[in-house]
Amino acid sequence: MSSVSHASRRAWRCAPGAFAAVANLKAALDQLATAGGQQAALSSAAAPSSAEAPLNWVFLGPPGVGKGTYASRVAKAFGVPHIATGDLIRAEIKSGSDFGVQMKGIVNSGKLLSDAMVQQVLQQRLAQGRRDGEKGFILDGFPRTRAQAEELVRATPVSLVLNMSLREEVLVEKCMGRRLCKHCGKNYNIADIYLPASPDGSRPEIVMPPLSPPPECAPHLETRADDREEVIRHRLEVYKQEAAPVEDFFRARGLLVDFEITAGIPETLPHLMPLLQRYATGAGRSSDKA
Repeated sequence: MSSVSHASRRAWRCAPGAFAAVANLKAALDQLATAGGQQAALSSAAAPSSAEAPLNWVFLGPPGVGKGTYASRVAKAFGVPHIATGDLIRAEIKSGSDFGVQMKGIVNSGKLLSDAMVQQVLQQRLAQGRRDGEKGFILDGFPRTRAQAEELVRATPVSLVLNMSLREEVLVEKCMGRRLCKHCGKNYNIADIYLPASPDGSRPEIVMPPLSPPPECAPHLETRADDREEVIRHRLEVYKQEAAPVEDFFRARGLLVDFEITAGIPETLPHLMPLLQRYATGAGRSSDKA
């Protein structure tokens, strides 16, 4: 699949492309620092004020595409909360409640939770946000069905839906490489991915180094029970069947923007952030495709 010799991987890291990746990382971090650190500029150009409509964005994409990683960084830059239904569900499962035990059995079998279950945990979080005076959100991992999408737009105005994609063989390897530190709660990924470009140029090269944990987290890493290959492939197939109606629903309303990922975070953020900044300032077009 994405196997490549360790010698080849080492050669790549010593090649000029590695220096370009470092440069891209610095540019991405500088851009995030500018967006998140210069509060006056952010308030006037990106983050919603009390007089503006909330910045209500949805990040769509299959399991393993990186929705949570990108959503958390973008949310921080624009000053709105990152709401991940996956995190809400895992917290409920970890609580050991009757509802959590019921969800755990469904998730571990590779099936998707029902609309009613997901709506229940999400609506609790959105209600808390309204009480706390939050001015928008980036919603990660929801909606998963057309019915959920319809219910969402009935309850909450949505201004942008970012549809993230990644080749399936990479998705499988990324999911199998996911690790969670049970001590601090942070997520890491040990997958080291390299796929060459297709000979005809229709598919670009994909290089995704691991997101390795620091030494203090290494002894505490655990794998999610549902991150087994057979469960992952089943989950991706179910996702594809249910995602198409959701994408069609948002595309018909001029809200959907497709964004293909072909590299790691350092190379991707410099392309993603300017696109999103255009929508935050009202200059984006729903027909954009990255």
